Amino acid sequence: MELLPLVCLCLLSCSGETSAAGDGVKVLVKEGSDAVLPCSLRPKEDITRQTFDWRKDESQKDVFFYNSGIHSDNSNIGQDEQFKGRVSHFQDQLKNSNASIKIIKTKMVDSGNYSCIFPNLQPRQTFIIELVVGQVLRDRTGENIPGAAPKPNIDILADTKTRVCCSVKLTVIHLLQ
Repeated sequence: MELLPLVCLCLLSCSGETSAAGDGVKVLVKEGSDAVLPCSLRPKEDITRQTFDWRKDESQKDVFFYNSGIHSDNSNIGQDEQFKGRVSHFQDQLKNSNASIKIIKTKMVDSGNYSCIFPNLQPRQTFIIELVVGQVLRDRTGENIPGAAPKPNIDILADTKTRVCCSVKLTVIHLLQ
């Protein structure tokens, strides 16, 4: 029985929700949590001596680079500032073809399309993963935040089995500086 698919599924379920997105994969996580972006070759092969490169969006930001043991975690290979100190790979899984990465403490700006590229394979292989980082909404009632609107006043006007009709009043305060 192959354990890698089970391990990957476990890692993905711990980090968020994964679903099909066209030809790629969509990973959904809450802001501040960790995200595992999956990438594995089929058939399985040892990729310890391979090169793979993770890039973000059309901007081609360098997220993580691996080349025969040299990688973004242990070198100064032009990793974008957005990802420094927050991206790692699964070194012990390279023998099982696993080039997945983990982004810790995700931020809203991390949302986007990521490419996992094996440039030296013939033919070159690219995997697309969409990361969606959802904002965590918090009740800030009672916090004194300059410029923030107070809690809205909601009145229930009608309540039937099929519909609730409400009136929402929100006071907006404009601060002049």
